[in-house]
Amino acid sequence: MRTFGREQEPAGHSRRALSLVQSLRHAASLALFFLLCGGSPSAAHPISLTSVFVNVEDERVTAELNMLVEDLILYYWMESDDEFRFPADDLKEQAREHQKFLLRYLHLRDRDGNRLSGEIVDIDFSELDDEGVHIDDLMAYSIRYHFEFPLEERPEFLTVSQNFGGDEPAVPAEMGVRFFHHGVHMESVMLSHGTAHTVRLDWDAGWERARDDLDQARERLKQRREDALGITSYSAVYSYVYITDTEIRHEILIPLLTLETWLPLERADPDVMTVEEQQAAGEAVSSFLAEHNRVEIDGSPVSPELDRLDFFGPEFRDFARESPERDVSVHNARVGVILSFPTEETAESLKFEWNYFDERLPVFKPTVYVFEDETRENTLHPRRTAFEWENDRDREFPQFAGIEKPAPPPKIQLPLFSLTGGGAAVILALAGLRAGPVRRRLACAIVAGGLAIGALATLPYARAEIPHPFQSHPEIDNEQASLLFEKLHRNIYRAFQYRDEERIYDALNQSVAGPLLEDLYLQIRRNLTVEEQGGAVSRIDEIEILDGARQLHVKSSPAYPSFAYQCTWTVTGTIEHWGHIHTRTNSYEALFIIKGFPEGWKITDFEPLQEERIDRRIRLRQ
Repeated sequence: MRTFGREQEPAGHSRRALSLVQSLRHAASLALFFLLCGGSPSAAHPISLTSVFVNVEDERVTAELNMLVEDLILYYWMESDDEFRFPADDLKEQAREHQKFLLRYLHLRDRDGNRLSGEIVDIDFSELDDEGVHIDDLMAYSIRYHFEFPLEERPEFLTVSQNFGGDEPAVPAEMGVRFFHHGVHMESVMLSHGTAHTVRLDWDAGWERARDDLDQARERLKQRREDALGITSYSAVYSYVYITDTEIRHEILIPLLTLETWLPLERADPDVMTVEEQQAAGEAVSSFLAEHNRVEIDGSPVSPELDRLDFFGPEFRDFARESPERDVSVHNARVGVILSFPTEETAESLKFEWNYFDERLPVFKPTVYVFEDETRENTLHPRRTAFEWENDRDREFPQFAGIEKPAPPPKIQLPLFSLTGGGAAVILALAGLRAGPVRRRLACAIVAGGLAIGALATLPYARAEIPHPFQSHPEIDNEQASLLFEKLHRNIYRAFQYRDEERIYDALNQSVAGPLLEDLYLQIRRNLTVEEQGGAVSRIDEIEILDGARQLHVKSSPAYPSFAYQCTWTVTGTIEHWGHIHTRTNSYEALFIIKGFPEGWKITDFEPLQEERIDRRIRLRQ
């Protein structure tokens, strides 16, 4: 067994007591590790265990690290005396030497990953007896190191990590950390070698009151969870699965240090990942997740599409927002990945599998959101790597209002045969008056008289309808215009319940005509798109018409009846990501031109007048 992370070499190993210490120590380590590993002897070795209390104050961070005497023996292979006792003076001397090691491998960092400079201000040997510690009591005594890290300004985040064991550990090391802020306990975590944990510091929480008021402390923790949008741990893996009518979506948030134990990522700096390195990692991360996150929809395997991959710093709490491109500290960065499994229709069944587990992720807990109203918790582990879901509801297709056809335009009926015969009779009669011989004039008169009699006889028959030359379509009143417009307006937004562009166009075509079809599609799509959230499109929850009236400056034409309608309305839409819901309400005012076609009324022109955001809320999905 080799020494790791030591700052000085042992004096020698010739004495019989040391040999016995080695044997006993190795046997004890084997026994301990057998217990931790379920009795498997294949990887038996000692485990270093320490604990540290970290307290953040206004001008400094203090830390008290408790180390078992056993660990000191483990690190430096110290010699016992003939009575198998380790002298107190030797332990103290070695503990003072161990300061260099602790200052080197205990790391406190700020938001950007910069290490805080600190020093050990005291070593507490009060537990040690003057005669030393017997080999049987190595785990019963501790040595306490007191650190101080001066602060130039109040940090928003504090990241703690340990690298006990050096860069290539031969012995695993674990450190329990309890975080305090002004003496008030915040959270506790166990850190293994190379791992890190970040806490967010709230400097306006009223710490002195919270220390004395348990109810207030609980309320503060509840508020902290809401402020963090449910994602309160910086070292945990979060998974959210959304089942919707148009897709299965998996959103997974992974600490970068954890991801790198699954999938080594290339980077030049051990502490920083650059933007270029983040971009280069995208394909490898996507392939890794596609391999270990398998989905079957309606019994058929479906390959995921990578919607987004972002590297977030610790200051991010709303992961639905796009992360700005910047270098990140590997010690507190997190990677957010959104995988989409599209469906043509609502899924009838889903099998979701996650098959990667290790000491960092012994269990995988996806939270499943079924449509808009159901939440399910699942726990996956090596013996249960998948969960299944069956759909028990019918898909709700968009319901479109029927649009009546416009009233026919005013027409007049003309007796074409009578008019033609009568006209011919008049012409012949006039021609007969000018004819020379009496005989010819008489013939014209007879023929003209016959045509006139025929025209009179056929007057009720052979009639044709033509648009009225002096009348246009009757103007509809304000009540009729409002009812018609509300149907058209409602149909426009219902078309956007589809996600497929072709279906949206087909649905819009029922209520919109001409070049406006594409313009209106783009306009509403833009209104529903939230750019700061990666271009996600809101789900429409409510449309409310606040005010509207027919305008008089547009008149109907003989061919096409039409009217203008000015309207004010609100649209409330939601976007769901990462376990929380963004609700946004916008107000709009616009002037619409509606024309009647043989197939029905349609909107042919649209002039936006005003747009305003009137409400925005974020809440956790329950």
